[in-house]
Amino acid sequence: MTEIATSIVDTMREPVLVLEPDLTVLHANRSFYSCFHTSEAETVGRQLRELGNGQWNIPALRQLLEEMLDENDIVENYRVEHEFETIGKRVMLLNARRLQQSPDRKRIFLAISDVTERERLENELIASNEFSEKLIDSIREGLLVLTPDLVVESANKTFYDLFRVSPEETEGRTIYDIGNGQWDIPALRRALEDVLPHDHRFDDFEVTHEFPAIGRRIMLLNGRALDHLPRILLAIRDETEKRRHESEQKVMVGELQHRVKNILANVHSIATATLRRSNSLAEFEAAFLDRLKSLARTQDLLLRESSGCVDLHELVSWELAAHGWEEDGRLTIDGPEVTLSRREAQAFAMLVHELATNAVKHGAFARSGGRLDITWNIARANGRDNLSFEWREDGVAIDKQPSSSGFGSGLIRRSVGHMLGGTSSLDFSPRGAICKVEFALDA
Repeated sequence: MTEIATSIVDTMREPVLVLEPDLTVLHANRSFYSCFHTSEAETVGRQLRELGNGQWNIPALRQLLEEMLDENDIVENYRVEHEFETIGKRVMLLNARRLQQSPDRKRIFLAISDVTERERLENELIASNEFSEKLIDSIREGLLVLTPDLVVESANKTFYDLFRVSPEETEGRTIYDIGNGQWDIPALRRALEDVLPHDHRFDDFEVTHEFPAIGRRIMLLNGRALDHLPRILLAIRDETEKRRHESEQKVMVGELQHRVKNILANVHSIATATLRRSNSLAEFEAAFLDRLKSLARTQDLLLRESSGCVDLHELVSWELAAHGWEEDGRLTIDGPEVTLSRREAQAFAMLVHELATNAVKHGAFARSGGRLDITWNIARANGRDNLSFEWREDGVAIDKQPSSSGFGSGLIRRSVGHMLGGTSSLDFSPRGAICKVEFALDA
């Protein structure tokens, strides 16, 4: 090689080898020695496959150079991956030229680009991009990436699923144009055009909007203008279901408070009425606990139904069963299907309890020949359904009319009159008690 050619090769930053036709090294530049941790004495005059204790005995490289001598004059960016003893795994791009010195002498100029680090960084970048894409798609909030002029660059899967739009309808359009203008929302414009340019961020900006495809939605928006990239991130959290659940929970808590208040009022009323009609503490205890059990049975029925309503037939049957009576030859229960509200059920259960308690002590349930017929019907009047209920005992000889204080008629009147807004009557025929109740059912 001439002195000028040698100087040019030595100044190149890439490792370079000049090879004889038999692949003996004629010259190597300083970059080659530095990159592959070898010296001139260990390199020049040796076969390529012998360099570095055989480290350069690379079949792919040898095949490339031998084929080049036979067929081609140029090889560009031929990728070779090899594990070297001294420097580890390297990825190289080889560029070779055949130099025609004479018809029978063809040297090879071999430039070696070490792209190990570059490929590592490229792979890390690809992996990082893939990680970012997968991470963004896994976010449960809708996410938009916007350019400074508010054109949508990309969106995550949550956004497409939530707002029922496609990438074709979204990417490359301004945010106000996507979804046939669904996002042209004044509140959103204020956030993006007024707040974001000055503060570079906004948090939990609430927007309520009616979308044609998905209806009314309540959203919390969080925006960020990136510091080192001209992009805007807009995160959209759909709060609609959460707000609905919170509203339902608030109603449920209010309803629970109302129920507890009503139950405590009932307990107070029962205690007061029982105390007034009791002649001793033992008598009060027995009657009071009995009535509390009736109230508890009603609450059990109410809790079984999510609507808080109770079937009249079931309520009557439960109360009578608690006193040991079931529908048989001595007991009939007959009437159309009637659903009582929570308020009606609590009041009506107390009425049935008082009647059943008296029947056990003095009436039909206290005599072997006694019987009980319970009937009701519904009549429509003044735009409302009115319930007419009758309790009729038979087969009981009554010599004199029981006192009202002993029968609990005060509780019956209070249950019907005060709580149900209806009327009641309690009569005693020679054959047993007859109670009639009428009131308008809740709509």
